[in-house]
Amino acid sequence: MEDYDELLALAEREHALVVEGAWEELAALDLRRREIAARLPAVAPAAARGALERAHAVQAQTTALLAAGVDGLRRELTTLSQGRVAVRGYGGAGAAAAGRARVELSG
Repeated sequence: MEDYDELLALAEREHALVVEGAWEELAALDLRRREIAARLPAVAPAAARGALERAHAVQAQTTALLAAGVDGLRRELTTLSQGRVAVRGYGGAGAAAAGRARVELSG
Protein backbone atom coordinates (compact mmCIF):
# COMPACT_ATOMS: atom_id res chain seq x y z
CA MET A 1 0.00 0.00 0.00
CA GLU A 2 3.07 2.20 0.10
CA ASP A 3 2.54 3.50 -3.46
CA TYR A 4 -1.06 4.45 -2.72
CA ASP A 5 -0.07 6.24 0.46
CA GLU A 6 2.60 8.09 -1.52
CA LEU A 7 -0.01 9.14 -4.08
CA LEU A 8 -2.10 10.55 -1.26
CA ALA A 9 0.91 12.41 0.15
CA LEU A 10 1.65 13.84 -3.31
CA ALA A 11 -1.96 15.01 -3.71
CA GLU A 12 -1.77 16.73 -0.32
CA ARG A 13 1.57 18.35 -1.20
CA GLU A 14 0.24 19.50 -4.55
CA HIS A 15 -2.75 21.07 -2.82
CA ALA A 16 -0.45 22.92 -0.42
CA LEU A 17 1.68 24.20 -3.31
CA VAL A 18 -1.39 25.47 -5.16
CA VAL A 19 -2.58 27.26 -2.01
CA GLU A 20 0.90 28.81 -1.66
CA GLY A 21 1.10 29.66 -5.36
CA ALA A 22 4.37 27.72 -5.69
CA TRP A 23 3.82 26.84 -9.35
CA GLU A 24 7.42 25.94 -10.16
CA GLU A 25 7.39 23.01 -7.74
CA LEU A 26 4.28 21.38 -9.23
CA ALA A 27 6.07 19.91 -12.24
CA ALA A 28 8.34 17.77 -10.07
CA LEU A 29 5.33 16.36 -8.25
CA ASP A 30 3.63 15.48 -11.51
CA LEU A 31 6.71 13.57 -12.67
CA ARG A 32 6.82 11.63 -9.40
CA ARG A 33 3.09 10.84 -9.61
CA ARG A 34 3.54 9.46 -13.14
CA GLU A 35 6.40 7.25 -11.96
CA ILE A 36 4.27 5.80 -9.17
CA ALA A 37 1.20 5.37 -11.37
CA ALA A 38 3.26 3.42 -13.90
CA ARG A 39 3.99 0.81 -11.21
CA LEU A 40 0.40 0.35 -10.09
CA PRO A 41 -1.74 -2.57 -11.18
CA ALA A 42 -4.72 -1.94 -13.47
CA VAL A 43 -7.09 -2.74 -10.59
CA ALA A 44 -6.25 -1.38 -7.16
CA PRO A 45 -6.42 -3.75 -4.21
CA ALA A 46 -9.29 -3.25 -1.79
CA ALA A 47 -6.83 -2.17 0.91
CA ALA A 48 -5.91 0.90 -1.18
CA ARG A 49 -9.47 2.21 -1.26
CA GLY A 50 -9.11 4.59 1.70
CA ALA A 51 -5.95 6.26 0.39
CA LEU A 52 -7.41 6.54 -3.11
CA GLU A 53 -10.66 8.08 -1.85
CA ARG A 54 -8.78 10.63 0.24
CA ALA A 55 -6.44 11.42 -2.67
CA HIS A 56 -9.46 11.90 -4.92
CA ALA A 57 -11.09 14.30 -2.44
CA VAL A 58 -7.89 16.34 -2.10
CA GLN A 59 -7.45 16.38 -5.88
CA ALA A 60 -11.02 17.64 -6.32
CA GLN A 61 -10.28 20.53 -3.93
CA THR A 62 -7.06 21.31 -5.80
CA THR A 63 -8.85 21.25 -9.14
CA ALA A 64 -11.46 23.66 -7.80
CA LEU A 65 -8.72 26.04 -6.59
CA LEU A 66 -6.98 25.91 -9.96
CA ALA A 67 -10.25 26.50 -11.83
CA ALA A 68 -11.00 29.52 -9.65
CA GLY A 69 -7.50 30.83 -10.30
CA VAL A 70 -7.91 30.43 -14.05
CA ASP A 71 -11.24 32.27 -13.91
CA GLY A 72 -9.61 35.09 -11.95
CA LEU A 73 -6.75 35.37 -14.45
CA ARG A 74 -9.23 35.36 -17.34
CA ARG A 75 -11.14 38.27 -15.76
CA GLU A 76 -7.90 40.14 -15.13
CA LEU A 77 -6.74 39.65 -18.72
CA THR A 78 -10.10 40.84 -20.02
CA THR A 79 -9.85 43.96 -17.89
CA LEU A 80 -6.31 44.63 -19.10
CA SER A 81 -7.35 44.12 -22.71
CA GLN A 82 -10.25 46.55 -22.34
CA GLY A 83 -7.91 49.08 -20.74
CA ARG A 84 -5.50 48.84 -23.66
CA VAL A 85 -8.30 49.43 -26.15
CA ALA A 86 -9.33 52.52 -24.20
CA VAL A 87 -5.77 53.81 -24.06
CA ARG A 88 -5.37 53.31 -27.81
CA GLY A 89 -8.57 55.25 -28.33
CA TYR A 90 -7.22 58.16 -26.34
CA GLY A 91 -3.92 57.97 -28.19
CA GLY A 92 -5.68 58.09 -31.54
CA ALA A 93 -7.81 61.04 -30.50
CA GLY A 94 -4.75 62.93 -29.30
CA ALA A 95 -2.89 62.30 -32.54
CA ALA A 96 -5.85 63.48 -34.62
CA ALA A 97 -6.14 66.65 -32.53
CA ALA A 98 -2.42 67.28 -32.88
CA GLY A 99 -2.69 66.87 -36.65
CA ARG A 100 -5.53 69.40 -36.81
CA ALA A 101 -3.54 71.82 -34.70
CA ARG A 102 -0.64 71.64 -37.11
CA VAL A 103 -2.93 72.30 -40.05
CA GLU A 104 -4.47 75.29 -38.32
CA LEU A 105 -1.08 76.70 -37.30
CA SER A 106 0.42 76.37 -40.75
CA GLY A 107 -2.57 77.97 -42.50
